[in-house]
Amino acid sequence: MNTKVKSQEKRRYPRIPVGIGLEIHMKGQPVNKARGTIVDLSDGGMSFLSDAVMEEGMSFYLSAKMPLLIRGEVRSMREASSGLNRYGIRFHKIGFSGADESRPRTFINAHFEKRSHN
Repeated sequence: MNTKVKSQEKRRYPRIPVGIGLEIHMKGQPVNKARGTIVDLSDGGMSFLSDAVMEEGMSFYLSAKMPLLIRGEVRSMREASSGLNRYGIRFHKIGFSGADESRPRTFINAHFEKRSHN
């Protein structure tokens, strides 16, 4: 019997691939605004690629090119290709412009789940 657990199986919520541009707002940093791309999104967090310099535990705000505003915390970081870093984020708060999209799961299902199964 195989007792090893894959890292993906440890996630509380499944992540959905998305590929959306975003702006990162970091108060109190030398460069307080940066850009990146959301790689995947879940009820509890997401990952994104950026050339921004951030540290684990750092809090920030994200705004995406859609009705999505995020306040989160960097939980992990690793180098990716082409000088970019891949950040793992835990959500603190998510805001949506649509009244019926008050929960991450509702938003993810409505905007991304159908695309990820095609």
